[in-house]
Amino acid sequence: MNETAPAAAEPGLHKSLRWYHGFMLALPIAAGLFISVGYVIGAIGAIPAAIIGLVLSVIALAQNTLFSEMAAMFPDKTGGVATFATEAWKRYFAPLGPLAAFGYWCGWSLVLSLVGLTIGSLIQAQWFPDATWTLFTLAGVAFGFPHVISAITIVACTVINIAGIKVAVRFNQVIGAAFIIVLAVLAVGPFVTGQWNSVNLTSHLGGDWKTFVVWLYVTAWAIYGSELCAVFAPEYRDTSRDTSRALTSIALFMVGAYTLVPIATTGQLGEGVIAEYPITYGVASVQAISGGLSGVITAILCGALFLSMISSSADAGRALYGIAAEGMSVKQLDQLNRNGVPSRALWITMAVNLVILLLVGNPVAILIASNLGYILAITLAVIGFLLLRKDRPHWPRPIRLPKIWLPVAAVVAALNTFMLVVGVSNPGLSHAGGWKEVLLGIVLLSVGVLLFVYRRLAQDRSSLTLRDRTIDAPPATEAATTVPDGTR
Repeated sequence: MNETAPAAAEPGLHKSLRWYHGFMLALPIAAGLFISVGYVIGAIGAIPAAIIGLVLSVIALAQNTLFSEMAAMFPDKTGGVATFATEAWKRYFAPLGPLAAFGYWCGWSLVLSLVGLTIGSLIQAQWFPDATWTLFTLAGVAFGFPHVISAITIVACTVINIAGIKVAVRFNQVIGAAFIIVLAVLAVGPFVTGQWNSVNLTSHLGGDWKTFVVWLYVTAWAIYGSELCAVFAPEYRDTSRDTSRALTSIALFMVGAYTLVPIATTGQLGEGVIAEYPITYGVASVQAISGGLSGVITAILCGALFLSMISSSADAGRALYGIAAEGMSVKQLDQLNRNGVPSRALWITMAVNLVILLLVGNPVAILIASNLGYILAITLAVIGFLLLRKDRPHWPRPIRLPKIWLPVAAVVAALNTFMLVVGVSNPGLSHAGGWKEVLLGIVLLSVGVLLFVYRRLAQDRSSLTLRDRTIDAPPATEAATTVPDGTR
């Protein structure tokens, strides 16, 4: 079977980013500490929560290393993890491509509404504690002050992204530096001030492994999300080097943040406080250290959360654009505006989130709905690493990992599959979601498949194929550029 070397760079996407831009775009993913981790501590205790953070961070670091090789293999393609899964699986079962791609988009799209809700809750607790009114109730969701703030931030992050990726990067750099300082204070402050006590660290699991795995599933997006650096691969000046450095640096940062902050803050405040204030516990921690500054810290946390919305919107928009560019969704989404960004995909992502805000309205429940497609896409991409090594051994690989990474990929894929099956089949163990959210995730995935079928049959007027083997051989000059195993 023949293989084709990467084609010329995709027109329209501007190569203007360096690795540290990718790091800054992914940095706000650490704001997941104030979205899901507080709920985990309240539900099962600080010790299991810290273990969950460490386990997922190490897995994310391994995954990002695998993704760096695949990103360098396809420097002309946008879409990130979704593209890797599509390329790997198309000769085995082509429909998995659009399923993974749309699932990946769901994972990055739906989090806009949940992060917006978190911002709304922080603002309400700090400045508008009496704003407990409800505008209306729909599908059991009381649409109140936090939901209004969420809707405003969803629209705002979309507008910023449509203005161009450089605008989003500059915005991230300003608030990102302050956010790093806050995380450092949360991780170190309780120890330095002598307020930390190991007695406050306990476990409520009692050997309940299923609940532990469900919370792994719920929390996974917030840590696995560092892979978003890969979606900007075509926009880095040096695709191979910048992508690899961005993926590795942000994954290492997450290992420290998601391990130290839960241990430090819970040892300082106690699990009862964290359980009562699962979103605002960071503000309480810094206030206990400094004796004030709650307003400043709340503003910084809200800014960091908004940055994560900008990054998520940018990733979701490019993922949706990448789906269309690869012929897996309607042609109308394969469009860039004059700023080189997929504005139509961004507007659609915004609209879907506004609908989710109306129908779900709970942060953990939204994660249950979005994680189904996201973890599926990640798992298919990790297995894709093994398939690409098997099927395209001579494909140019500017980054070629040592052979030890083959069993590592197999173990990571098995862990993700196990987590996905247990998480989807036991949503009630999270105490915040149920089968309604799982069904919502399935419906969204089904929409992606239907759009793929419509694209092939109605727009392209071609037949649906289960296996795609139309791949040519790379030129000898390109094949010769492949470097030995272990070269990074």
